Amino acid sequence: MSMTIPAALILPALFLTTTSAQTYTLSQNLSGSNFLSAFKYNESAVDYNNFGNVHFLSQSDAVADNLTYVDNNGHVIIKVDNTTDANGDTTFGRNSVYLESNEAMSIGSLLVFDAVHIPYGCSVWPSLFTQGQDWPDNGEIDLVENVNLATTNQYSLHAGSSSCVQSSSATSNQTGTTTSSNCTVVPSEDENTGCVVDDNQSNSFGAGFAENSGGVYAALWDESGIAMWFFNRSSVPSDISSSEPDPSSWSTASAWYPASGCSPSSAFGPQTITLYIDICGAFAGDTTVFDETCSSVASNCTSLVQTGSNYDNAYWEINYLRVYSTGNSSTSGTSNDACAATVFSHNTFLAVLVTVSLGFFTIL
Repeated sequence: MSMTIPAALILPALFLTTTSAQTYTLSQNLSGSNFLSAFKYNESAVDYNNFGNVHFLSQSDAVADNLTYVDNNGHVIIKVDNTTDANGDTTFGRNSVYLESNEAMSIGSLLVFDAVHIPYGCSVWPSLFTQGQDWPDNGEIDLVENVNLATTNQYSLHAGSSSCVQSSSATSNQTGTTTSSNCTVVPSEDENTGCVVDDNQSNSFGAGFAENSGGVYAALWDESGIAMWFFNRSSVPSDISSSEPDPSSWSTASAWYPASGCSPSSAFGPQTITLYIDICGAFAGDTTVFDETCSSVASNCTSLVQTGSNYDNAYWEINYLRVYSTGNSSTSGTSNDACAATVFSHNTFLAVLVTVSLGFFTIL
């Protein structure tokens, strides 16, 4: 049995159905007392990964030392020890915290992070990122990261795939500035810069971020690529704190990594959300990097570690972290046009065959 319908009646409905905004479902809603319970504390007396001058504490020790807690405003505080002095001890490592989420997020996810304060100060290295179980083969997405007295955030990807780059077409669809386009990590050559994009807003990191009451970061990871945003407090989209955020209505992304340069599905596996504060190490302690903003403060990074008051601003103050999921990543896609991440749904007419003849649709 078949039925013939004028094309004029079908075309509008077909267009509207196939360009509807993707719906996101809240899968993790972390704030206040339930934030810290959603993470495990990665305890380590030595920072083997980044060679920092830190001791990452266990949960019990971090709580006892008041390095993780919820303040009277319901904000989550995660900080470095700023009370202990170790003058004369050149090998001193300062107590800090390294958190990894209990639940991983998969492709088709939108992460939203609202903070009032990000750690900063000479020798301080904070980061909010996600990482695959097998690094670098399962990838890493850096949403919030920079060091010392920097005033702008850096976004980056790190991947084990030899073909992972930020496509040159991305630069016209992001507001940030690309400083490195090679996302591939080469451990044997000690190459781990990643493909880096600098935010262009001077209040996206450091003291400026804190002085402006912080803001909101977001990362969208789907089949079309990875987009990341920073919104200062006065420009946060009205829907971003709702149960139904709509990235298609947001402004152009700060950083955009289209699938044409690096496959978001094959280069990135399920991602563990990671948040920490390191001290000195391979990034903040690099002589060239340190001197860019801190040469007038100290002759080198490690000379600061012994004095507790140097870390009065080395803390996260967090309103919430939320993860949304499409629930069906295989049917999502992103058009990185003026708003950098318009998401469409293509999940209709799967069981319908449509043929066009002489201006009519014949549905069989």
